[in-house]
Amino acid sequence: MALVPVQADQAPALSALCYEIYPQTFTYLWDDAGAWYMDAMYSVAKMQEELRDPNARFDFLALDGRRVGYLKLKLDSDLAGEPGGLEVERIYLSQDCAGQGLGGFMLAAAIDVAQQRHKRYAWLHVMDSSLDAIRFYEKHGFSIVGETMLPFSHMLPHYRRMWRMRKPLA
Repeated sequence: MALVPVQADQAPALSALCYEIYPQTFTYLWDDAGAWYMDAMYSVAKMQEELRDPNARFDFLALDGRRVGYLKLKLDSDLAGEPGGLEVERIYLSQDCAGQGLGGFMLAAAIDVAQQRHKRYAWLHVMDSSLDAIRFYEKHGFSIVGETMLPFSHMLPHYRRMWRMRKPLA
């Protein structure tokens, strides 16, 4: 397994991977099975825009030569006005690869980047309904420090809450 930096010209491949992985986990959140969200967030044009952002870092997760997930970091992202943060914005993994330690591998890589950049903490958002993900992050030293509500009209109202989780770094 390896994390491989996503290059600017790989927006179509990143978009395709998002369209493959996102529905495996998150269709239950939406009145349209996530179609609106995926088109808004994972189109090739949106991926090109995000890949141009100097504050974003994307890595494909490769397993046996196949792309099975990706990691997106916001390199400088402060939580609630507290300086020194790195946001783990997305850890997406194909469900057929779950249970192999790949999520932990990606999270450890994110923490390594934060430490290399001398960040004081790492943080992330997680759906309050994603109980397995919450337990995973808690197991890796994150704790809930706040919440936010998503404003998306196609999202079912009872699934709009996300927890903010934070991990202090030495």
